[in-house]
Amino acid sequence: MSNWVFRENSLDMLRLFAAFQVVVMHTLGYMMPDYGSNAALRILGYFPGVPIFFFISGYLISKAFENSPNNIEYAKNRFLRLYPALIVCVGINLLMVAITGYFSQVGASVADVGLLFLAKASFLQFWNPEFMRAFGDGVLNGSLWTICVELQFYLITPFLYLVIPKDKRHGNYLLVALLFLFIVFNRILVLPEFDSSNELIWKFYSVSFMPWLYMFITGILFQRNFAFLSAFVSRISWLILLPVYCIYTFFMIDLGFEAGNNVSPIVFFPLIFLIFRLAYLGTEKSNNLLRGNDISYGIYIWHMPIVNQMLFLNYGQSYLDVVIALMLTFLAAVASWVLVERPAIQLKHVTLNSTFSKFNSKRVKR
Repeated sequence: MSNWVFRENSLDMLRLFAAFQVVVMHTLGYMMPDYGSNAALRILGYFPGVPIFFFISGYLISKAFENSPNNIEYAKNRFLRLYPALIVCVGINLLMVAITGYFSQVGASVADVGLLFLAKASFLQFWNPEFMRAFGDGVLNGSLWTICVELQFYLITPFLYLVIPKDKRHGNYLLVALLFLFIVFNRILVLPEFDSSNELIWKFYSVSFMPWLYMFITGILFQRNFAFLSAFVSRISWLILLPVYCIYTFFMIDLGFEAGNNVSPIVFFPLIFLIFRLAYLGTEKSNNLLRGNDISYGIYIWHMPIVNQMLFLNYGQSYLDVVIALMLTFLAAVASWVLVERPAIQLKHVTLNSTFSKFNSKRVKR
């Protein structure tokens, strides 16, 4: 048996790493698309942040749902974690664009901007009007499409638990069956004959839960089988898993398999085993370092507004500009956490922390 405890993990640190991966790849990709084939950046690409987020989400949200007294409390807690920071980010982002005079240049009315705010701050984050096409990368905040997917995960979870048998073995059978079903839906994304990226139906499909749900379900399976998996994975040193995964992924990519957002399942599952192993590595040091502060969400939602603003103002032609963008993103994320996210989280009545022992009881409620 493993001595791992579910709640005593380093997932906050891993979420921070996943956010950092997305930010670095996006910032370099948009600001310096010719940054070359740096070996360190290639390896960083082996750890796609979005699939890691989706796995961790399934892992933690399923446990949060299991420990929620009712669906209303569950929905309230999810709202408080997601929406306050999102609404503030979208509002300030639009103000940043307005200050440049861009809306006047393209003839966007107050109603147009208001509609854009409602879309990005609700559940239509994937929508982007034509009048934004000349600002930055052409989208107000392209990273927000995953928020739409996460919202669908939150909505689907109660329904999943209605059909999952209470018996763990039979529950696993159903989850594994769903896992393979939604892997098929995910692979549709990479089939050339289905590549109709300019079609509205295809865009809706790509931001629906269907191509991504298998990653979330993987997290549920790991959570529900924590004791069994931890007993197995804890015996393998991360010093072995990490280089083996990197070498394996190098050859898989060389064979034509992807390791980005559309990561191939044959790369995704080894990645997730590594992430699970790292989630219970150095937990005390990780928690002492972060002290309950989680700026990963802020980093994720704020980096593209800053990158787009700099691109529109003709910055982003040097590595110094990239460093400035990363520093501004960090500062925005800290401000978001201190001023918006942490106060909102403290409004929760039932939290994931409160269902366990008093481990780290002084940490901010999640």
